Amino acid sequence: MAGLINPFNHLLGRLLLAFWLTSTLTLGAVIGLPMLQKQLGNQPVDAPLQLLLEGIAERLNQQPTLTIDHINRVIQRRGVSMGPLPKDMLDALGRPPHQQHRPAPPRDQPRFKTNTPPMRLQLYLVDANGNVLNRPAHRLPRALREFLLDFDPQEPMRQQQLGDHLLFGPKQLDNGNYLIGKMGSIRKLWLLELLQRPWLLLLITTLFSTLVFGLLAWNLSKPLRQLRATSSAIARGELDARISPRISNRGDEIGQLGKSFNRMADSVATMVTGQQRLLSDISHELRTPLTRLQLSLALARRKGQQSTELDRITLEAEQLESMLQELLALSRLNLQVTERKSPLDLIETLQPVLDGAEFEAAELGKMMVITAPAQLPFTGIDTLLQRLLENPLRNALRYARSQVHITLRDGQDQLELLIEDDGPGVPADQLDAIFKPFHRVDDARDRDSGGWGLGLAISLGAVEAHQGTLHAYNRNNGGLAVLICLPKPQA
Repeated sequence: MAGLINPFNHLLGRLLLAFWLTSTLTLGAVIGLPMLQKQLGNQPVDAPLQLLLEGIAERLNQQPTLTIDHINRVIQRRGVSMGPLPKDMLDALGRPPHQQHRPAPPRDQPRFKTNTPPMRLQLYLVDANGNVLNRPAHRLPRALREFLLDFDPQEPMRQQQLGDHLLFGPKQLDNGNYLIGKMGSIRKLWLLELLQRPWLLLLITTLFSTLVFGLLAWNLSKPLRQLRATSSAIARGELDARISPRISNRGDEIGQLGKSFNRMADSVATMVTGQQRLLSDISHELRTPLTRLQLSLALARRKGQQSTELDRITLEAEQLESMLQELLALSRLNLQVTERKSPLDLIETLQPVLDGAEFEAAELGKMMVITAPAQLPFTGIDTLLQRLLENPLRNALRYARSQVHITLRDGQDQLELLIEDDGPGVPADQLDAIFKPFHRVDDARDRDSGGWGLGLAISLGAVEAHQGTLHAYNRNNGGLAVLICLPKPQA
């Protein structure tokens, strides 16, 4: 038995179960309820009703000249109760209409000594073919017409509730006709009420179907929403995000997907972290022989050794040192992406970078104009935000002719950092490529002044770690503009 597979642990089984439940309810309502109505509506006549009908039939047999209309008028005037007819009621049925008056009983005395309350009773005389003899066909109540549809004089007496009417009979008379009684103001059965209102039955069926499929949709959509949220978190760089055990332990396909997703996330996190650490370790290890090379060059100069080749080796060593520093910065950036973000003030966080840039601009004899509000609330990683601004700002200072404009503003849907210079700009076909690692613009930079093309790549990584965008374009009046857009923190 342990090897049996539960089909309802699979999505197909659950969908079929929901379909079976709703289909069964619909078919049961369409087919079963009318059969149940017929079974409940056609029952043997209760003993009090049978005695009442038999008493009236006996009076009709004893007095053939007595009419049904006369009996109905007496019943409407005097009232009648279920059970055997009392003697004074039998006598009243036998008297002509002008002799029906009798003194009213005292207020504290009931009209008939019976334990059952009086009812609204109407009698009908029917022939063997089911035709009503004492009432025109167009004036027959609907309940009576429905009762006569199944009229069979050979069957025993029965009673059937139709709406708020109760019909009972037939009781055969000596003249071959049949007596049928109808009582009104009967409390409706909820089942009959339901069958007489198809819209109510449709509403109940729709509500039940909505409940079943709503629960199924909720059961399926809730884990899928978590899968989407977890995948978005990993895309944002949160490599430790995982599907919760409550979902991954499900026995259906969604649970299997959750387990596979977690295994995939573990593998991705391991590979990314390993790659980042490998890059960091290699960059760090390369600094050891580079430091020895620089030390050897310094010793050679102290000994008076000087040549063009030695100067070239010194320049290459310095550039190699600069490249290793940028590689280390890039590897640290990738490692910091997985850090948790915290609420901070963007202006306060970037202030050290702006202060350093102002000092550098003064040394270069250039002007730096800063436009910023008093504060900009944000949620992020402070060190990444500083690297985000530092590299494009220093590039702007390096290539600007006379001034650099920095604008920090609170936009409608995002925070914007705009860095503008009045330098030579960048060729239009290379505007998107300048953010790629190791890309250098030949027309504007050379090996002596341009570095290794990792600075803007570091800024792009920092922007993407905060789900922002980085865009560069040439200004109309000359110079390059770099626009950094960061999403506003959620309230």
